[in-house]
Amino acid sequence: MKRDPNIIRRTALAFLAPILILLPANAIAGMAVSPLQQWVEVKPGKQTSFSIIVTNTNRGPQTRPCTVDVEVVDFTVSPQGGLSFGEEHKHSRSAIELISFDDSDFVLEPGESKEIKAKVSAPLDADGDYWAAVLVKLGNPRESKGGVAVRLQTASGVFVHVARRNYIERGTVIDANVVIPEFDLTESFTEESDCGQTPQDAQKQQALKINAELRNDGLVAFLANGKAFLYSESWRRLASIPLYTSRRRILPGHSRYFTGVMSQPLLAGQYKLRVFFDSDSKYERKITEDMEFSVSDELARQWAKNFTNDDIQILDIKPQEFKLTLTTGRFTAARFLVANQSLSTVSIRCGFETDRLPKDWVELKSAEFTLAPNMRRNVVCSIRIPQDAQPGEYRGTICVEVERPGLTGQGKSNVELHKIPIRIAVSKYIATNK
Repeated sequence: MKRDPNIIRRTALAFLAPILILLPANAIAGMAVSPLQQWVEVKPGKQTSFSIIVTNTNRGPQTRPCTVDVEVVDFTVSPQGGLSFGEEHKHSRSAIELISFDDSDFVLEPGESKEIKAKVSAPLDADGDYWAAVLVKLGNPRESKGGVAVRLQTASGVFVHVARRNYIERGTVIDANVVIPEFDLTESFTEESDCGQTPQDAQKQQALKINAELRNDGLVAFLANGKAFLYSESWRRLASIPLYTSRRRILPGHSRYFTGVMSQPLLAGQYKLRVFFDSDSKYERKITEDMEFSVSDELARQWAKNFTNDDIQILDIKPQEFKLTLTTGRFTAARFLVANQSLSTVSIRCGFETDRLPKDWVELKSAEFTLAPNMRRNVVCSIRIPQDAQPGEYRGTICVEVERPGLTGQGKSNVELHKIPIRIAVSKYIATNK
């Protein structure tokens, strides 16, 4: 499958290592690293370059010059999406030996930035994707003077694609299962049960849950989208259930857990369920796995009896309106928080409708995603006002469409639409000479 670099750039997720800060009373320090993730493409046996900008962000009177150490380290991603760094996480597709720096130890004055230049050298036999993290440490205690003891570090992910040929994305569902509710038929549930369980916790357990683990068996990373389709015994589709994962990009040799939840009860009978995965690639490859399960008469009765109808608004969005005052040539980023208030996984699509606000002024980052129950996410709206824009008020609307799982034929829409108005007052930028 041919790799689409535009897809990679558009869907790149933020890559940030855990940050440890230890600041004594007599020192103030801060650091910014950009970009937090980048893809570098190189031919076998060739060289290319990339750069990272490190900034000492503090400018206060107590801030002192700080040493900066740059090191390339291995990292891995767990099936749950957790990042781990260090020598113990070395792997066969490490990019450490491919990356070299011109300057890996220097000093930054308060407010100063430095561009770190690096080279990538691909061996003749390299093939596919390799990765490592550039670990940047600000403040080295062995070299610090004057009682400054600062520990601050962050990582920039570097993914090297050695473009030898067109690649086919290869994925396998290595595990999939359906978890159906279990009910205690001997006792009724109370507010204060012996196990300390709340009614909300009980309701979470009384939902249909789908688990699947997807493994990347190929040589290149891909971004996976997952859904589960529920069918009757005769393969009549009853519902679709979005599958959630913490990190959609799956590196070669890695696997990722996906989970879907539907809170509505099912009738007694036999059911089929198909787990379905595709990618954001132009020539996507579909991966499926089929399962079967049954719901007994007693389970269906208890399920319906204990189900609380979920009539609440699915999403909570803050803020509900943007009012901005910007000058021509200005670039800014506005964020809004989307919280899933339902007991099911939901899929969300964000778009933009224009009134007088031109579409090319606005860009929504990561506009399509999935949220697990009680989960929230920030969506970034980048706004760039051209230099030649006319002063005045410009209006548009961000549309947020959310779809939750639901059985068909019940006369209730599973789609909810939210609108966030944007009002931008644009004034002319006037340069002043001092």
